[in-house]
Amino acid sequence: MKAKKIPGIPLQVKGQFHDTESIQKCENAQEAELKYNVLKERFFDINKWNTYSNENIAEFTLCDSSGNTVHRLPSIGDYIKILLSEIKASGKDSCQWVRIDMIDKTNPNSIMIQCRPSKLPGNQFAGNTVHFHSAGTTSTFIISKGNDYIKMAIYGRNEKPNQNTDIISGIKNMFIAFKGVIGPSKIQWKPLTNGMVNI
Repeated sequence: MKAKKIPGIPLQVKGQFHDTESIQKCENAQEAELKYNVLKERFFDINKWNTYSNENIAEFTLCDSSGNTVHRLPSIGDYIKILLSEIKASGKDSCQWVRIDMIDKTNPNSIMIQCRPSKLPGNQFAGNTVHFHSAGTTSTFIISKGNDYIKMAIYGRNEKPNQNTDIISGIKNMFIAFKGVIGPSKIQWKPLTNGMVNI
């Protein structure tokens, strides 16, 4: 299976990828518009993303360029701090960090937020990437609507283990990334996309 080619999504060049999509059908364009408006509110309230997933895959926290938690619409240059549930359950405080590199609202029927693994906020010129994927990986979150549906999709591209870290973390990242290759990478996102469009 090949990665889908979608405008605005980086081409798949190396490593792994995933295309995770959830669609909810609507009776007509009016219902689609109403539900899309609700979906937009959910989409921009990143701090509440975990509440829409029945499996509670992770906690998502929107942070500013200094790493402080903020409760507002996301902006380019903001960060999302991600604490995976399986890591939280183990009692570890090992968060993953991504930086929002692009927000595209030019299409009236879709909105796109693109992120990539990052160093700690405020430390972009020093330190290591704090994520199990490398800095060349992208995750693109898209919501959209048609005449009879609403949709949320997450597209992961060029997913490679992060080796820009210490030896122990590098081994851990390779293990987590390998788990993603054999299935859980897609499974962990599907409950979120399903829950977001379940309006």
